[in-house]
Amino acid sequence: MFANTYPSACIRNIAASLLCLSASLAVAAPTAINTPLSRAPLDDTSHFGIGATTSITERPFVGVDEQHEGLPYFSLRYKRFSVEGLDAGLDLFKEDNSVLGLLVTPRFYEVTAGFADNGELNGIDTTHRTVFAGLSYDYQHAMYQLSANVLKDIGNESDGLEASVTVSRGINWGDVTIAPSLGLVWQDGQLVEHFYGVNDDETAPGRPAYGEHSSLNYQAALTAIWTPGKHWHFLAVVKEDYLGEGISDSPIIDDRSLTSIAIGGIFYFW
Repeated sequence: MFANTYPSACIRNIAASLLCLSASLAVAAPTAINTPLSRAPLDDTSHFGIGATTSITERPFVGVDEQHEGLPYFSLRYKRFSVEGLDAGLDLFKEDNSVLGLLVTPRFYEVTAGFADNGELNGIDTTHRTVFAGLSYDYQHAMYQLSANVLKDIGNESDGLEASVTVSRGINWGDVTIAPSLGLVWQDGQLVEHFYGVNDDETAPGRPAYGEHSSLNYQAALTAIWTPGKHWHFLAVVKEDYLGEGISDSPIIDDRSLTSIAIGGIFYFW
């Protein structure tokens, strides 16, 4: 990953980005931050690290504000298998500049009535955290990286589909790497209806029924990685999600622009 842009040690450090990216779980389970800098699939170096993160993430539901959480984090790569944060991957096919693999990753789209401050979600059925699985693809160009995923909900929740594509670019200044990224995330109507819709028995004054509507969402992120030594790596991420009309038109959604901020550190034993 970024073999033509970064030294190999920094490549492995970038894999730790998911340390603060996907670790933004909270009491109300905010949307996890995710960028293609989260993993380093083109780097075969075995490694193991442990870290910790803290995050602030906005949620789109009516009556729900920022969510805060701190979590442990684990980073492991051994041959074709990897674990980064809460994601598990298995490389299936690899060339010099690209890799196709399997990916299993959690999703935190759930909602309960108790998330809202003043009962705005009363009457809404509880949905739960779930797990998505499918194919991941990463392509490394000398100037950028392209990452794409096609995933299905396998956690007995929505049974929906999600597809994403992200382009990123890394810039080095000594021990610091700055990496902006832009992405698109498409979610099918089944997924949107389950987590953001309103069933007939959930309606209320000012809250009409809302069914299947697919949504194309937009993402922009800026990741900063500081590697002061061989073992310690520190990261900070600012991410903005802009929800498509398929989600934002739901009567239980009142914010389509969501900001997430996370910081963390990881110690690599090898």
